[in-house]
Amino acid sequence: MYWWYWYPPYTPTYPLPYDPMYLMATAFQWMIYPYYWMFYIEAYRVALDAWRKAFEAITKSLEQAVTK
Repeated sequence: MYWWYWYPPYTPTYPLPYDPMYLMATAFQWMIYPYYWMFYIEAYRVALDAWRKAFEAITKSLEQAVTK
């Protein structure tokens, strides 16, 4: 499977580091994917923080209701 479905399986006649398609795929892997995954990890962190704060608020309100 290639990085683009219709990308033909070809072998360049010159060294790979100068192949523009190879450079484009490599740049995508090294520059775009980390930000993509960083976004998802950050979104999960924000969701977990929201849940944690909600549970803390619930336990605080229950403690206040019990002590009154």
